[in-house]
Amino acid sequence: MAAIQKTKQPKKKKVKKEDEVTFAPGVVSEEKKKRLKKLDEFIEGVLQEAGEEFLDEFKQIEGE
Repeated sequence: MAAIQKTKQPKKKKVKKEDEVTFAPGVVSEEKKKRLKKLDEFIEGVLQEAGEEFLDEFKQIEGE
């Protein structure tokens, strides 16, 4: 009879507490609010420079 070989299953990598990311809904620091506001302003400026034609095409692609 053939010998039965057992294969070892690879051990799963355990996630350290530091690696876990948790977000509390509705809690955003002031620094993040400022950064988000700057990002919104930048995106708004880019969209204005791109023009209405680009915005219409973008909406069609995104399905809005």
